[in-house]
Amino acid sequence: MKSFFPLSIFIILGFILGCQPVKTKNVVDRIYELDPQGKIYVSQALFDKPPKTVAVLPFHSLVGGGRVEGSRFLFSLFGGEKAENPQVLEESMRRAFFGQFAQLEFDHVKMSQVDRALRKEELDSWEKIRAASPKRLGELLGAEALIFGEVTHFDYYYAFLYTQLAVGLSLEMMNAETGEILWRVRDARRDHTIRIVYDPIALAVGLFQAGFSLRPINMMRAMDEICRELVGTIPPPSPDLP
Repeated sequence: MKSFFPLSIFIILGFILGCQPVKTKNVVDRIYELDPQGKIYVSQALFDKPPKTVAVLPFHSLVGGGRVEGSRFLFSLFGGEKAENPQVLEESMRRAFFGQFAQLEFDHVKMSQVDRALRKEELDSWEKIRAASPKRLGELLGAEALIFGEVTHFDYYYAFLYTQLAVGLSLEMMNAETGEILWRVRDARRDHTIRIVYDPIALAVGLFQAGFSLRPINMMRAMDEICRELVGTIPPPSPDLP
């Protein structure tokens, strides 16, 4: 009876936290989904003197397109799409992040405007953009802060009745005038699916459900989730500041 009491408290706490509308996973979510939180750094300068205008620069992929570890045939059967190339992945992640970031009370430079300005200056690769000084980029884009992003995870894993979708990002916001890092985060989202079967019919259903979880739409949801959560770690500008 005594051992049941702490378990009951944990279940009730998880239910209460699960009912609250939040932008990030709570402790119960992370434990249940085997999804630990990544590293987050926020400078005091972002609280004291937040930038007014922010530009989201093109992202860079460290992993290439999505790939399947275990069974490419099963993924092709249920996914219906081939792996994306790095350029498509980078732009998809950037747009997913921008869609969430645009909800914050910053003035943001349109991505099309950013891309035109960079092409005009022949800054058409990640290496050239990173080699340029923050001050030059800020003046070129009319932004007080710059956001750089790298895709660190974009993977599908399949092993019989177990599947996993993994999406990861490394992001940083930099003061364009001084080059100071205002915000930095590195995190990944992992969506686990596992089926336990007891008979041949359950096995067939479990295999179908495991394969069905690898649909591209689920990866898009994972991309949206991690972008929403990482944007939630950026402190919004205080209305009391000029």
